[in-house]
Amino acid sequence: MDTWLHGWMLICSCFSASQTINGFLQFQSPALAHVSVGGSVELRCTFEQKVQYCFNAVLWQKLNLRTGQFMTVISPHENHVLGLDGNSCVLTLNNLTTKDSGLYVCISHFNSMAMIGNGSRVIVTRDDSRTVPELSIFYWSPEADSLSVQLQCLVLGVVPSQVRVFWMIGEKVLSGWTESAWTNDTDSATEFTRAHLAVPADEWTEAEEIQCCVEYKGQNFSKSLKQYERQAVHSWLLYAGCVAALLTIIVTIIISVGLHRDISVTRKSRGLTRKDAHRKISYGKQNSLKEDFPSVMGFSGDLISHEQDGSPSKE
Repeated sequence: MDTWLHGWMLICSCFSASQTINGFLQFQSPALAHVSVGGSVELRCTFEQKVQYCFNAVLWQKLNLRTGQFMTVISPHENHVLGLDGNSCVLTLNNLTTKDSGLYVCISHFNSMAMIGNGSRVIVTRDDSRTVPELSIFYWSPEADSLSVQLQCLVLGVVPSQVRVFWMIGEKVLSGWTESAWTNDTDSATEFTRAHLAVPADEWTEAEEIQCCVEYKGQNFSKSLKQYERQAVHSWLLYAGCVAALLTIIVTIIISVGLHRDISVTRKSRGLTRKDAHRKISYGKQNSLKEDFPSVMGFSGDLISHEQDGSPSKE
């Protein structure tokens, strides 16, 4: 949103500095133009009143559809010409490349008001008869309480405006809804189509085949999703879930056994430590008793000898 606002403010400021007064901008044409690489295209802005000089009466801006940024179209003076009717300004773009694709807008002003055209979408493609759309189908497995299944069909290799995408379930034709997207966020990105469809859960279960169909240059291309493929994927997902659950249980058991062994070893080591401490205490007591016992015995012997010496002798 900030980029768009900045672009429009820039456009308005550019025209505020201009002194040219033109009639109200009526319309811009063509709305859509498909051009081959190396070709040319004429873009026209038509006014209600006569225009004197187109070069300073109209500003052409190109909108990058991927980034949302505006840039001024730089073109020689001779490419900004006045139409034969005198009410239109024509911009001619020559020798186009794929990078010239985008939305071109002509802007003028009247009484300090910016007048903006409806835009011309220019799509530059390579003129290659071998170019065919590439289709891929994706879906999300429904949950137990899901009412529908979401499908996506990606159409690569062609511009979204060149194709028409629809779905077929049996004989039933469904349109769904489509959007354009980009392959990446660089200047070399290409635009592709992403088609969506919501299929009721019961119809998803009963359908033998679901097709994504693309109409391109009068030819039809399709990609099928058959029931056995969906069942195979579902079985594979179920198998993967069971394997994951089994691995989780095995890892849990291994960890539990390891913890139990660690606890047992810790308890045993604590028991041995306590026994060793008890043995050390007992051994210390015995040594102290052995050291004290001779002194007591020696003291007793001296005491006896002294008693014998002091006793009265019989004559």
